[in-house]
Amino acid sequence: MSELEEKCKELFPDIRLKEPLENHSTFRIGGPADYFYQLKDEEEFSKVLDFCRNQKIPILILGGGSNVLFDDKGFRGMVIKIETEKIEFDLNKNKVVADAGVPISKLLRATVQNKLSGLEKWIGLPGSVGGAVRGNAGCNGLETKDILISAKIFDLKDSKIKEFKNKDLDFSYRNSKIKENPELIVLSATFQLQKSDATEEEQRKIMMEIAKNRGQKQPYGLTAGSFFKNPSPEQPAGKLIEEAGLKGKVIGGAAISEKHGNFFINKNNATAKDIIELANLAKRQVQAKFGIELKEEVQIFTEKNGKTLAEKQAI
Repeated sequence: MSELEEKCKELFPDIRLKEPLENHSTFRIGGPADYFYQLKDEEEFSKVLDFCRNQKIPILILGGGSNVLFDDKGFRGMVIKIETEKIEFDLNKNKVVADAGVPISKLLRATVQNKLSGLEKWIGLPGSVGGAVRGNAGCNGLETKDILISAKIFDLKDSKIKEFKNKDLDFSYRNSKIKENPELIVLSATFQLQKSDATEEEQRKIMMEIAKNRGQKQPYGLTAGSFFKNPSPEQPAGKLIEEAGLKGKVIGGAAISEKHGNFFINKNNATAKDIIELANLAKRQVQAKFGIELKEEVQIFTEKNGKTLAEKQAI
């Protein structure tokens, strides 16, 4: 163990060294991070950041790992996985405040138990609250921007916690001001819901119906969800990829789902290289056939752009 690693473990005993990032991605792909810290207490954030600044260790911030593809070589720096999971309700105003690390599934269950509605369409949505806010996540016609009131943000540029209202976040399709600016880290979010007249059993039946419908259209397995953004509602990426003749296409251990053309699957110990080659093939074929450029919804952390992102985070 190096002197820096010893110092790191001394200050933060729970930090893991050479942690495989495949364990923290729904793709189950990714090499080791030099340092890996699971942040369960918001107050620890500044301490870890200060340490990284002083030691000139690059950082990457990770949420639920449902919309990322890590490099096979891993990351030469510190990956901070936000796992704060506090949920607070204001039932008089039908509001809920959830930490960035709260899984969407956990938030959904909690709202049902507190007789609030408004999140039912998110059944089956992967990831965490922080990732949903950052990427304006959504499914079944409900996007984050439709229900978000505000978000508490840590600004790496001046190490201050700030509150951003919905209108301040410049939401667009699968994008936001936060996603465009790596120095902004989501700590928590406040959502506006409605009082539910349905019983908990009735709400669960609604969610089961949505889940059934989603399951008929989308595959399960080691995937990051929709790989590309839809160019338009009339031209969804999955349909374009299917019409380009690529459903079921395999490269290495990676495959395009037979069920949905926009789902890339880690079918047999796929590498990041396999997934990227398959994605590039889909982009070329769709461009050639339709003249349409597909753009990734999944964030790809290659060794090169991971370093660039860390530099932007000023650590």
